Amino acid sequence: MKVLAVSSYGVLGGAELSLAVFLEHRPAGVEASAVLIEDGPLRAHLCERGVPSGAAHGYDGRPSPMQSVRFTRSLLRLLEGERPDVVWATGLKAAYMAAPACRIRRVPIVWHKVDFSLDAVLTRPLAVAVNGVVSVSESVAAALGPLRRRRLLAVVGPPVRLPNELHIAPSERLAVGTLATLSPIKGQHHIVEAAALLADEFPDLRIVLAGAPTADDPGYPQDVGAVLARLTVFVNATFRDERGFGMEGLSGAMLEASWAGLPVVATRGGGTPEGVKDGLTGTLADPGDPPALAAAIAPYLRDRELALRTGEAGRRFAREQFSPKGLAARLFEALERAASAR
Repeated sequence: MKVLAVSSYGVLGGAELSLAVFLEHRPAGVEASAVLIEDGPLRAHLCERGVPSGAAHGYDGRPSPMQSVRFTRSLLRLLEGERPDVVWATGLKAAYMAAPACRIRRVPIVWHKVDFSLDAVLTRPLAVAVNGVVSVSESVAAALGPLRRRRLLAVVGPPVRLPNELHIAPSERLAVGTLATLSPIKGQHHIVEAAALLADEFPDLRIVLAGAPTADDPGYPQDVGAVLARLTVFVNATFRDERGFGMEGLSGAMLEASWAGLPVVATRGGGTPEGVKDGLTGTLADPGDPPALAAAIAPYLRDRELALRTGEAGRRFAREQFSPKGLAARLFEALERAASAR
């Protein structure tokens, strides 16, 4: 099978790094190449891993009708030259931009839906325009509504990129924190407020907020394991703001924390309940509520055995559900089904 991967962006964000991991773990016999609608460090990242990659230019931001037409023409030429069996479009923009050329050339296209972007406006029309949808979580797939039965090929979460042998015990030097882009919707300020509420009981509690304005910023931590090793509890405090932004399809950083062996406290909403087994691998709390965060964090600071037991359950869960090899097999099986149906 020959796959052309189309990425919405060229940054090294969560969806883009997942795309690279899937391609690295593609089954034997699958030939792959990639095109990025917006250029960036992802292109070199893929080329270094043996995936021929190119980038379009002039399509940053929301595309105009004329830009869409121009991209369609260029993709038509690429499809004619490469003759892929299926196009795998990661993200809304990639699927929206690639669908017209795929329909004209009669090349099956699968939309990998990774978030909730423009669900009320574009999800169902776009689901009809493509040959199938792969969703990052059940929550993200819900917007398909009645189209789910006919269009959803699989639910494939983000693969964890950490070494299989990584095992980190919750730090005995008490610390809470997160690893995320520095954005208000990530809730770092709520973590600080929650820690302040715990200060009387835990006066030496540290806060670790690792991140940068964007995931491909030079200041973004490259050694995830070193960040996680400083924590007793990993906290995902993402919340939905007044504009409706903030819900995550499924947080890869949260899964990495479980993979490493840390208890996870996370806010409800989006795909989070699919990545945290409440009461087993961590605790869910109401979003935008620092007292609720503090109440969820405190038991793991008081009881080291609980923290260790919860972290170990998270390690097993993450390896069972989010190993790269298993998820890649599921993804490429869905792409093969779409290719076979042409």
